Amino acid sequence: MASGFSIVDPGDYKSIETIQVFVREPYQRFLSGVNTYLKHNFNKDRDSLLDFISEFLFINNHFCPQFYWLVNLQRFTTANILLRDVSSLKEITPRHENFEKANEYQYLNEVFANHKKLHFYLALDKVLYWDMLNKTVTMPEICSALKQKYPDVYTEVIERSKQICGVLD
Repeated sequence: MASGFSIVDPGDYKSIETIQVFVREPYQRFLSGVNTYLKHNFNKDRDSLLDFISEFLFINNHFCPQFYWLVNLQRFTTANILLRDVSSLKEITPRHENFEKANEYQYLNEVFANHKKLHFYLALDKVLYWDMLNKTVTMPEICSALKQKYPDVYTEVIERSKQICGVLD
């Protein structure tokens, strides 16, 4: 393919041993994603959008927890997961951006810095980024680490997910 990416037949996922997953620092990713969402919806009232996001949180894939993407991945494969910082993408492709632009999001930080519900759910990604970066892990290991470090989040998210879809057993 011209883009340099190849399409994997869904049936081939089972043969993959390890998948590299690039993650970002959770809070900065959230702020960046919200900023992108606001830019894409520039014709709407920013304060109303921020109120809506503050109430319902993860309404867009630009800022939903990265953990949710891994849960979705489990539908197709149980391959090991090598968690890498998004900055290491520069080793693979020259199309790399500097993702950490904290000053650019200062106005968003004022809205979300003390948002308890947000930081509760960001624990899903904190385990990935702060505890498992540059490690090859399995989804059960991720869930176990989450259960040990953030038992309330584990109960709220993992146990409920098991009840709903059964993909994390």
